[in-house]
Formats: sequence, C-alpha cells, structure tokens
Amino acid sequence: MIKKWFEIIAAGSSKTLESVTSLLIELGSPSILESDENGKKILKAYIPIDSSLNAKINLLKNRLKKYEWTYQGSMFKDKDWLNKWKRYIKPVRISNRLTIKPTWEKISSKKGQIIVEIDPGMAFGTGSHASTMMCLKAADRLSALIKGNNILDVGTGSGILAITSAKLGAKKVVGIDIDAEAVKVARKNIRLNRVTDRVIIYTRPLEKIKGRFSVIFANIIAEELITIANLLKARLMNNGSLILSGILKEMAGEVGDAYKGLGLKLFKTYKKGEWVCLIFKKTI
Repeated sequence: MIKKWFEIIAAGSSKTLESVTSLLIELGSPSILESDENGKKILKAYIPIDSSLNAKINLLKNRLKKYEWTYQGSMFKDKDWLNKWKRYIKPVRISNRLTIKPTWEKISSKKGQIIVEIDPGMAFGTGSHASTMMCLKAADRLSALIKGNNILDVGTGSGILAITSAKLGAKKVVGIDIDAEAVKVARKNIRLNRVTDRVIIYTRPLEKIKGRFSVIFANIIAEELITIANLLKARLMNNGSLILSGILKEMAGEVGDAYKGLGLKLFKTYKKGEWVCLIFKKTI
C-alpha cells in the first residue's frame, strides 16, 4: 500500500544541527539525511501524513524560526519508502547487557544479555533518539525496582520502554498512547518479543488508568509533562520512581519545578545534546 508522506528539506547553521535533527525525529521521521550546500547544513526528513500533520507543521515553523533555519515542504509518495529507510536504523547498545535492535538486523547474543526487537513502523521509538535512549539507561539502572513490580509507560510509541521493562522482569506493564497507529505498532512489537502475558497497551487517557505503579515512564513533550504532573504523582507508589523525558534543556527547569512543587525529590538527571531526562522519587 502506498503511504503518504510530507517531505521536509531544512537548511541552517551547523551550530543548531543537533537540535533540528532531534526535532525532525520527534515529529515522526524514521531517520534524517544530512548534506552540505553553500556553507549550510541541509536536512531531509519525512513525516507521515495524518490528522496531526497541521499541528506538526506549526510546531516545525515555530522551532525552526527559533533556530534560524528555513524549510520547504511538499507531499511525497513512495510505496517502498519505509524499506529504503531500514538501512539507516541500526542496533543501539544501551549497556553491557541491554541492546535494542530493529527486527531486520541480526546480532550475536551472549548469556545474560537482554535484546529487545523493535519494528518502529510509523511509531516513534527505535532507541536511537536521545530522549528514548536516556529512558532506557534509566530502566537499566532501576532494574531492581522494575523486577517483580507494576510499570506504567505513558506515550508508549513503538512499545520499546514497555517491552524493555517486561524483559527486565516486571510483573505487569501498562502502556498508553493516544495515537492509534502507535498502539497498533506497539502491540505487534509485544508479540514479536513474546511478552504478551505481561504487557497491555491501551488508547485510554491517563486519567482512566487505575492502580499505582513502582516505575512510571513518560517520554512526551515538556508542556504535556507539566499538564499531567498531578496525574502522574497520583499513580506513583510511595518510594517509586518517575522517569520524565522528551524535555528540551531550556524547559528542564520549568518541568523540574512543577514536580518538585508536588513534593517529589529529584534523584537523577541525564543529559544528551539538547535533551534532558529527569528521574524523580516519591518519598511521601
């Protein structure tokens, strides 16, 4: 089936290259092609055409203006487009024991290693984006808290964090996402990794999720993290950990203040390029 895509060709300074690259991946492009032209960096990306396209274009315009980049956009069709992009998505080693790999790549494994297989489809989450990678590092670090407990993944995307939690020994994992396509992809990945007995994916909003969780992941935009702060705290068990990512560094202070104001204690901060991941503990 022919998929419809919106092609983006952006041009600007190398000083903000990483920020713009991260933005394009955040908007849904599976990967980015980079080149140089007349002393400027050129990035070519493709985002799927769906009901959120106009909102994504508005976000793109505002962010690129801030970074002093320009762009051209147009409709694009290619029935084999996703297959062409597969060459750019490679295995990501998170730690000595944890590796994320696309389903079409083969790697050798050793005893004790955890390998999570992901077919991203049209969902966000291959492990290569800084925000996802930091969440995975946090999951590996908090594996003792994950093992045998209930975990919540808000904005599950491809299901990568939910599946990783299950493979780290979680008793039960609940993943939620408002994107129907993401839920479809996540459920497929859950089957691929044989964790259907412990991972459930819903399209329910966070306020409809019942129970409390030992670890909660929320890898979504900073503005939304601030909006749902009370809901996340209410679903976190005492002595539990809250892993917040998808935060650009200029928003880290505002997000941090929102959660500190609720009495949560900042436990750890990860930084990678323009992105920040905050880990909070609930001690009350």
